Amino acid sequence: MPKATTLNAAAPFSSDELRRVAASMSILSRSFTLSRPHELLLQEAGVRLDRAGSALLFKLRAHGEPARVSDLAELLGVDTPTVTRKVQQLERLGYVAIEPDTEDKRAKRVSLTKSGEKTIERIMVAVNHRLSRLFEGWTKEEVTLFSTSLDKFAHALTNEMENDRD
Repeated sequence: MPKATTLNAAAPFSSDELRRVAASMSILSRSFTLSRPHELLLQEAGVRLDRAGSALLFKLRAHGEPARVSDLAELLGVDTPTVTRKVQQLERLGYVAIEPDTEDKRAKRVSLTKSGEKTIERIMVAVNHRLSRLFEGWTKEEVTLFSTSLDKFAHALTNEMENDRD
C-alpha cells in the first residue's frame, strides 16, 4: 500500500480526486434520503416507525439525557411544533416518556423508555447487517482504513458546519 500523504494548500487535490469524492458523497447522500432503503432497514429490524421517528429516537439517545422539545428541534433542524407532534406519537407507542422540566415548569423533557432503547438496538443490528453486506469482499484492513478516513472526514464536515452557524 502506498504511503499516505497529507494534502494541504501547497499540494492541492486533483480535480479528478475531488470529482470522485463528490460523486461518492452524492450516492451516499441519496442512499440516506431515499425512503425505500430506510423502509427496508426498518422492516429488517422488525420496527414499525417512520424515518422522522427513528431520527428523533437516535438524536435523543445521542443527546444522552432527557431533552427539551426545543433542543430536539434544533438538533433535527425542524420546527418545535413538528417535534412536539412526533414526540406525542412516540409517547403513544411507548418509545419515549414526557416529564415536566424541573427548571422551567412550562417546558417538558423527553427521555427514551426501555422500549425506545430496544427499538434503537434492533435498528442498529439491521444497520450492521446492511453494512456487513456492503463490505463483502473487503479486507479487515480496507474496512479499518475506510472507517478511519470517513470518521476524519465527518469531523472536518462537522467542524465546518458548526463554524458556518457562528
